Amino acid sequence: GTGLGGQGALMRADYQIDRHVRLLRCAGWLICALLGLAVVLAMAVLLSALGLLAMAHWGILRPVAALRAGMERIGAGDFTHLPRLQGSGDFHDLGQALQKMANELQARNTALAESEARFRQLSDASFEAIILHENGRITDANAAADRLMGVAPGGLVGTAMLSWVSPPFLERTIQRTTQGMEGVWEVDLQDTQGQTIPCECSVRRRQLDNRQVHVVAVRDIRTRLAAEAEIRQLAHFDALTGLSNRRSLLEQVVQELAAADLQPRRAALATININAFQSVNDSLGMAAGDVVLRTMARRLSALQGQGQTLARVDGDTFALLLCDLQGDLNQASAEAARTIERLLAAIAEPLEVQGQVLHLSAGAGVVMIPNDSRDAPELLREAETAMHRTKDAGDSRVYFFAHALQEAASERLALRSDLRRALEAKPAPLLLHYQPQVDSQGRLAGVEALVRWQDPRRGLVSPVHFIPEAEASGLIVPLGNWVLEEAATTLHRWQNDPACAAWATKLTMAVNVSARQFREADFISRIESLIARVGIDAFSLELELTESVLVDDLEATLEKMAQLRSHGVRFALDDCGTAYSSMAYLKRLPLDVLKIDRSFTMDIDAPEHSGQGKRPAVLIDAIVAMAHQLDLRVLAEGVETLAQQERLLRSGCDLFQGYRFSRPLPEAEFRAWAAAQQ
Repeated sequence: GTGLGGQGALMRADYQIDRHVRLLRCAGWLICALLGLAVVLAMAVLLSALGLLAMAHWGILRPVAALRAGMERIGAGDFTHLPRLQGSGDFHDLGQALQKMANELQARNTALAESEARFRQLSDASFEAIILHENGRITDANAAADRLMGVAPGGLVGTAMLSWVSPPFLERTIQRTTQGMEGVWEVDLQDTQGQTIPCECSVRRRQLDNRQVHVVAVRDIRTRLAAEAEIRQLAHFDALTGLSNRRSLLEQVVQELAAADLQPRRAALATININAFQSVNDSLGMAAGDVVLRTMARRLSALQGQGQTLARVDGDTFALLLCDLQGDLNQASAEAARTIERLLAAIAEPLEVQGQVLHLSAGAGVVMIPNDSRDAPELLREAETAMHRTKDAGDSRVYFFAHALQEAASERLALRSDLRRALEAKPAPLLLHYQPQVDSQGRLAGVEALVRWQDPRRGLVSPVHFIPEAEASGLIVPLGNWVLEEAATTLHRWQNDPACAAWATKLTMAVNVSARQFREADFISRIESLIARVGIDAFSLELELTESVLVDDLEATLEKMAQLRSHGVRFALDDCGTAYSSMAYLKRLPLDVLKIDRSFTMDIDAPEHSGQGKRPAVLIDAIVAMAHQLDLRVLAEGVETLAQQERLLRSGCDLFQGYRFSRPLPEAEFRAWAAAQQ
């Protein structure tokens, strides 16, 4: 029983094991089934997710990407390749909205482009240059601006606006730009060639995309200015001759009257009429008459001085306003008469027209300013009234409106007539006085010949009275020739007189030569003939020229001086520094001596602060230093005191002349003085 019981227990155990194994197998199958189911479920979920993703890509991401790409194309300005979403729904609606927006933007861009094109066409077609600049840098400019400044199309863009402004206008333009000013101004610009362009610039500020831009409209006003200048020319100048016209002359007279009210000054208004001018028009025609008037205008203009106004006030009538006349009424009127007489002499010179030589003349009437009349047209009528007196008399004189002045003018005319007769008389009632020139040791070095006139009625006439009249009338030429002849003859007599040998052997004879005399065509041959005929040493003859000789024709002057220099003739420049700035000529002129005018010498010892301007001593020091650098000697005129002489010696002057040593002496007295010095 025990065996059977044990076996049953084993069987039960086997049964239990078998049952557990079956259970385990079932569990395994179940687990496998569950795992399979899980795998299936996972695959189903995965497939579902993939499907969902595919659906999302197809239904969401792809449309979104298409919309984004479409917006990028729109942003780039491409309105033609936009996505077209099928079906319905939000994406479809978005696609439609995007297409609509694209169409609207395209329409607006097209309209804007057309507007810009029209604006550019209008801007480029504008005669005015239009420039836009921001913070001084040009951002745009039309074609007119490019053409105005001489650059290629678009060449202004990027350049500095101020770089095109002419320097004289730059500072003011910078101020306006810095202050943000608006307005219209005239400004000169400069193009790429450096040419100045007068312009009218209109400047306005505008807001553009939250930026402040300056719009500058530039108008070239060269044509306008030229037209205005032509209008002024026509309004104030005579079209035929280019001289001032009656209106301009009267304006100048009004100004002179106003100036005379403020300070004492004198002026003269003269009218000059060409005698028998109508016969030129009648015989040769109006064109020939115009040639005559233009030629006369040129001749008169050549003699026009500073501060003078020359005008043509009628057909054959000219007018001259002379300002700042010196001296009292008689002296001022005499100066005016001499000036006008030079104009009359210029008119009287022969003139060839259409193969015919014309010999014309003119007369003049003068009114002094100020006088009783304070009205410019009335003054001109008074001058014309005086002018008609000379026409009625049939001569070529200068008539004054005032009776007293006319009497003085008549006296001057009588003096000229008497001087002319004196020059023609044999022997002439003229004589020379001689003023010594000494060196730094007080020794006689030279002498200046000074003419005097011993008139039977007037007595001994001072050169102050008759030399200006000789200059104005042309008598200075025969008078100068007489002085040269007499001075050379006297020098030869001294040099050959044993009684004078001690001081005359190396003596220099200085003779003044006027500008008119020097310009004579036979002047050189006359000097050559004089030296050969009289037999003097040419080195003993010193010709004194004034600065007025130099300014007329420097080259011709140099040529004449060189020819005379080749014969040994010496030259001195008289009245140095009183008339013109001759310093530029000195290095070219064959000069030996510079003569310092007495006006410098008189005040050389004046205190440093005695008046306005520089001290004469300073100027003399400079003249002497310059002259010595040019190997010239310096002679000081008008030396009257020991203090002046000592100061001039310290300056380095080489020669001296004046009452400190001797006044001008007749020949006999001079010979005695010279002998006493020995």
